[in-house]
Amino acid sequence: MSGAIRLEKLGKPTIFVATDNFGTDAQLSAKDNNMPRLRIVTVPAHDYYNRRVTLQEIRPVAKAAIDSLVDAATRPLSAAEANPQAPQKPEARIVKLTGDSYQTAYEKFNRLFLDNHWGDGLPLVPPTAKAVKAMLAGTSRSPKEIIGKVAPRNGVATIEKIAINAVMAGARPEYLPVIIAAMEGLSDKNFDLLHMMTSTGSFSLAIVVSGPIAKEIGMYSGIGLLGYGSRANNTIGRAVRLNLINIGQVWPGENDMALVGRASSHTFFTFPENQEYNPWEPYHVTQGFKPGDSCVTVSTVGGTVMSPGQKYGLGVYGGGSVRPWTPKEIMDTVVKELKDAYRSDIRLWKHGTAITSPPKLLLVTEPVFAMEAGRRGETRTSLQKSIYDSTRIPFENLTPQEVAAVQRRIDAGEIPEKSINTFKEALKPGGKVPLLDSPEDIHIMVAGGIPSYTFGMTYFNSALYAPTAHQTKRVRGAALTKTGR
Repeated sequence: MSGAIRLEKLGKPTIFVATDNFGTDAQLSAKDNNMPRLRIVTVPAHDYYNRRVTLQEIRPVAKAAIDSLVDAATRPLSAAEANPQAPQKPEARIVKLTGDSYQTAYEKFNRLFLDNHWGDGLPLVPPTAKAVKAMLAGTSRSPKEIIGKVAPRNGVATIEKIAINAVMAGARPEYLPVIIAAMEGLSDKNFDLLHMMTSTGSFSLAIVVSGPIAKEIGMYSGIGLLGYGSRANNTIGRAVRLNLINIGQVWPGENDMALVGRASSHTFFTFPENQEYNPWEPYHVTQGFKPGDSCVTVSTVGGTVMSPGQKYGLGVYGGGSVRPWTPKEIMDTVVKELKDAYRSDIRLWKHGTAITSPPKLLLVTEPVFAMEAGRRGETRTSLQKSIYDSTRIPFENLTPQEVAAVQRRIDAGEIPEKSINTFKEALKPGGKVPLLDSPEDIHIMVAGGIPSYTFGMTYFNSALYAPTAHQTKRVRGAALTKTGR
């Protein structure tokens, strides 16, 4: 759709073709891009997907759509198409529900919210005026303060709206500043929330809290950190999800087109760093913040569990309680998995596919690995460099297609300035082409209990619709905690 929008803005009449189960998604996308009358032609999904393997099979499907395509291309503009009206903004209103018992009224409340796509399918806490006021006591920031616009439908996030969704999620008021910081990261104009929210791939979010506020509000980073049982972890993540539903106006099968859904989609992967066992500075220090700050990092990640050689998912690299292991074994596994998964992508760089860049890696090291690495004098920087250097591909092993792809990225100016000479020198005999743009694209954090696993989550380093898919924001305005003020 983004290509069709760009062509229309260049004054070139465009028809967007989609299967019928993506028709609503296409209409909403056109509307959200101020082109509600963009002409859309749909073909039956069951015909297209069953017959798209060969030209011979797909030809009847295309033939059946020709008349609709010709009509869309030649039909004169209607008055509504020639003069599209700005969409009406819905007004906020108070909803009052009654019943012969609290249980009846509560059930009506949950049914109403789910029917209107205001919930996530689980029971909600009613966001009464009293409850929202109590939630807002968690921050010193003005309820009317605008945080930013939330994709895909560009709803405006305010402190008050974020608080309303936090109430529905069951969060406590002292969690609110963390939730606000997460929403600041996601609504930042430089963050590509659109792709994570709407892609057919099962991409998801990591929401990582670092700094003293995590411990103060009771976040959990022990055995089972990605699972159930922590009110702080789970309701912070759920509050973010509800904000995306209600402010971003996203819904499965309409504009969230993840084919099998998004892993951990009710709460995302929400967890804190385990600073107690971290031999290095908190992660947010690597992003330019002070050690005593409290910060939230939001990062788009693959949502599925990876099998060997699979891309953009959650991969377990080693650790556990069953057998002994060494940090070197884990590092070797990280390198092997990155090579197996992403070597084949090189030839696709800047080749008309969604794969435009190397990956970024969120590497969550478990405490025993981190402490042993620290004892041996390893730093976060040295581990990053080791992985970066070990995944480079010798020039002599590159195919002509891969050499051409690397050159395309150089010519397009998409390689970070600090790395451009490294890539240029790599395209010579004796050189080695990096599989990652820079060592800093390996984001190393310490989390989990003892024992645990070292795991990684990956995504494109260069996001599709905005500059980045990885953002760290400082928690501020906390009113009920000593930290995050």
